[in-house]
Amino acid sequence: MRIAIAQLNYKIGDFAGNYAKIEKAIVEKAPLCDLIIFSELSLCGYYPMDLIDSADFIALQDETIAKLEKLTEDLKTSVVIGIIDKNKGRGKSYHNSLCLISKGKRLYTYDKRLLPVYNIFDEARHFAPGNKPGVTTFEGVKIGFLICEDGWAGEDNILYECNPVNDLSTLAVDLIISINGSPSNIGKQAERVKHFSPIAKRCHAPLLFINQVGGNDDIIFDGASFAVDAKGQLQGCMPSFQESVGTLAISNKQLTLNEEFKPYQAPTECELFYQQTILGLKDYVSKCGFQQVVLGLSGGIDSALTLVLAVKALGKQNVTALSMPARYSSKSSVDDAKALCDALGVTMIIAPIEEEFSLCLTQFEKNFKQKPSSLTEQNIQARLRGRILMEYSNQTGALVLSTGNKSELSVGYTTIYGDMTGGFNMIGDLYKTQVYELAKYYNQLHPEHAIPDAIIHKAPSAELAPNQKDADSLPEYDILDPILKLYIEGDLLPKAEQKQYQDKIQHLSKELILKVHKMVDNAEFKRRQSPPIIRVQRRAFGMGRQVPIAAIYPYPKG
Repeated sequence: MRIAIAQLNYKIGDFAGNYAKIEKAIVEKAPLCDLIIFSELSLCGYYPMDLIDSADFIALQDETIAKLEKLTEDLKTSVVIGIIDKNKGRGKSYHNSLCLISKGKRLYTYDKRLLPVYNIFDEARHFAPGNKPGVTTFEGVKIGFLICEDGWAGEDNILYECNPVNDLSTLAVDLIISINGSPSNIGKQAERVKHFSPIAKRCHAPLLFINQVGGNDDIIFDGASFAVDAKGQLQGCMPSFQESVGTLAISNKQLTLNEEFKPYQAPTECELFYQQTILGLKDYVSKCGFQQVVLGLSGGIDSALTLVLAVKALGKQNVTALSMPARYSSKSSVDDAKALCDALGVTMIIAPIEEEFSLCLTQFEKNFKQKPSSLTEQNIQARLRGRILMEYSNQTGALVLSTGNKSELSVGYTTIYGDMTGGFNMIGDLYKTQVYELAKYYNQLHPEHAIPDAIIHKAPSAELAPNQKDADSLPEYDILDPILKLYIEGDLLPKAEQKQYQDKIQHLSKELILKVHKMVDNAEFKRRQSPPIIRVQRRAFGMGRQVPIAAIYPYPKG
């Protein structure tokens, strides 16, 4: 049997656009393949959330399925594709399903049995679980089906009452097809291979892992579909972060892969950050209907990194930088910002806020009969800058990019309606130390448009008060970040990585560590008001870390 794997970039709810991509892949590969496989919920895009509850949304999907069935009427090629299917039993109204379509008819449907409700997933909110193993025979090949989470339970399986892999292992299948909507984060591809390779070995059958690619809001899919032989050995991976249709053949459980599949090479963290943030911004801008972006460029590392990544994603002609100096802005910061814009060919508009800042201080004292505190002064400046960015956005239609990093967002070292202003954040899931690492990686790739050394090596400062440094309010970032990493996502780290971070903080006082933990929890109300942030870590703020605002958090005593 000749098979094509299509990892495509879908837009949620864009049935016409998604169908056009699917149709193109089918028509191109029909002469070469007996079966073309698409990813989880590929017709509607993953994940549609409460759009699933819309009757019109389901009706549009069903119309698209009918078009797909008609397309296959005169083709030798058949299709496996992820859909939303009506639940005819008790429970939620729909299943997360896949169907096998051939010669204009739906030959087989399988309903996803394990519905994840952890981290960023909440599928049980919308779907009923299936209750039957996914096995059918097609073209003489006995195929076992999995839909994403069905393959993640593991042999210990402490989350679910059933394990679909157990059933497949007893049913003598010839091939396993797993369709997925598997978001990317640090270490994710290695985790996929670690989980799915043993499935192939256990079932004595080769396994095909089909994923999608592209950004949907804060979630980015990296593609990286792969094939594993019946011995559990990884045979090859498709490209990461780009659309691709790979072809292969299977005969007597033996795989023959074509050139789209390459040997697996794990990306470094910086490689992942770089590709994921660029794709995330590119897709967010295009899928939301924007054409241009604008950001405040302070001369600091966070805004500089955001600028260069935005230029790589969208082109210099679609990026504008606003420099908004005031009395505490150093001349070197403004000069550094201008030098970077000149190197990139980006338009930089200088919009000083000093006059308005002075007026605000006077008006504050007039209104409240007292002088503003240092903190109030700092926030006034940040909010003036946020207001100017939004005014520019209103005037031009450009999307405002906020530039805060995860370290600052974690501990609340941010200003609501100030530096948090924006419609999207590329680097908000990167800790400050990772921001520096990515900046250096970018400079290695693009020395001709490098972030100036002066920006990289200057002491971090918001420049909102005289001689201000971040270290005046926070621990140094090489101390702060390991504390944050362990507190926010420590339970998700591999044991070796856990120990690595524990070793970094073991010399620190319990008082300091607890202080940082409390800062994280006290800042939850701010993060609720953040723009969407591209997710790259194992646990991101938002859906990935759901905690109440009005609460007493449990802290260790002593």
